[in-house]
Amino acid sequence: MAILMAAAISLYAEDAAPEKEKRWTTGGSASLQFTQGYVSKNWYKGGESNFALLASADYMFNYKYKKFTWDNKLEGKLGFVTTPSDTCHNYMTTSDYIKYTTKVGYKAAGDWYYTAQAIGQTQFCPGYKTNVKDEQSKFFSPAYLTVSLGMDYKKTLENISWSVFISPVAYNLKYVGDPYGKTNGIADPTKGKIAATTFGLRYDYDFNLFDFGASAKATMDWKMCKYITWSSQATYYSPLYDCGKYKNNVYTVVDWENTFDMPLNKYFSTKVYTHLRFDDSIGRDNRGAGWGYFQFTELLSFGLSYKW
Repeated sequence: MAILMAAAISLYAEDAAPEKEKRWTTGGSASLQFTQGYVSKNWYKGGESNFALLASADYMFNYKYKKFTWDNKLEGKLGFVTTPSDTCHNYMTTSDYIKYTTKVGYKAAGDWYYTAQAIGQTQFCPGYKTNVKDEQSKFFSPAYLTVSLGMDYKKTLENISWSVFISPVAYNLKYVGDPYGKTNGIADPTKGKIAATTFGLRYDYDFNLFDFGASAKATMDWKMCKYITWSSQATYYSPLYDCGKYKNNVYTVVDWENTFDMPLNKYFSTKVYTHLRFDDSIGRDNRGAGWGYFQFTELLSFGLSYKW
């Protein structure tokens, strides 16, 4: 990621073309959102006070010359919420990831491009379950990398832009940097911190999983009106049968993220963020009661916001 960004900055510095021939487009946004609620200890309906904070930022730098395109986007999101009823932690993360997406394309016809895409993702901070001291996840535990080849359809209109990338050939890697150890062929939690099966690996002491399959990604930015902008991205991956590290390892992972940005002015806005995930690689033991293999998070917040 660092090498690619350095190369992009170098190319950008060397490109001294006039404005009408400008090959680079850059932009980004940053926000610091918060929610707060206070409940007195004698409140007749019960409840507890809490405070939530969400910081997010993204930066895109894209290059286009004749039929060649190179699109890059770096995204980060980190949210915390206080947990008064949690005896082990004063606060916990609600949203936490850093993701880098790069796409290299060559125009085929119309709005279609032959495209190679790579997506890398991990998180910033350790994650925990309520009233559990052991770490559930942390930086590079897990980390994901997907490299794929396919066709990309890109379209930009006055108030909306979207991209749909379809890949019949994709390489997928899951990595756990600090899994349980192994003693006499059995997972030993005293020799590591992370249960790898939580993230779809077959054994708690495994540190990686790789396979080949099909993937897709769709993104959209729609300025619905002056006061509402809807940004959405969805990804899909499913491996080919017996084409990877494990035998009989067939699963489906779908992520759908949505952000509704409702600005009050240039510096303040209200945001609604939702993330729906389906992942049946995690196994029956990690399914949520009432949710099955579906996972969901949502946050409504208000605060500082700026775009450039």
